Amino acid sequence: MAKILLIDDDPDFIEINTAHLKKNGYQVVAAYDGKQGFEKAKLEKPDLIVLDVMMADRTEGFYTARQLRSEEETKSIPLILLTAIHQEEKAFRFAPDDTWLPVDVFLDKPVMPERLLEEIQRRLKKP
Repeated sequence: MAKILLIDDDPDFIEINTAHLKKNGYQVVAAYDGKQGFEKAKLEKPDLIVLDVMMADRTEGFYTARQLRSEEETKSIPLILLTAIHQEEKAFRFAPDDTWLPVDVFLDKPVMPERLLEEIQRRLKKP
């Protein structure tokens, strides 16, 4: 059973997606900020991480993604980045890259649980 780490400060997002992922055969671990998420990633060794950008501040997820990629034990874990920043800052656009945004895929929030599940399955190459 694959383990997914959800890092998001929104308890509703965590609750809804935890239920949906568990229903689809995943084990789920939750963290509510970047620091806690980084520590849980090292401790729990998830198969994939879903990370929000805007938590305590508007760029916490960017920092956490770079931190995860800089550590030997977490650098190869697939990383899905979520944010609603495009709704707030229409002119602010970005895409995954190796330096500033070292993630596997970027998804805009709100994201439906089915869409998130689809992306998780794609990253884990699971039908």
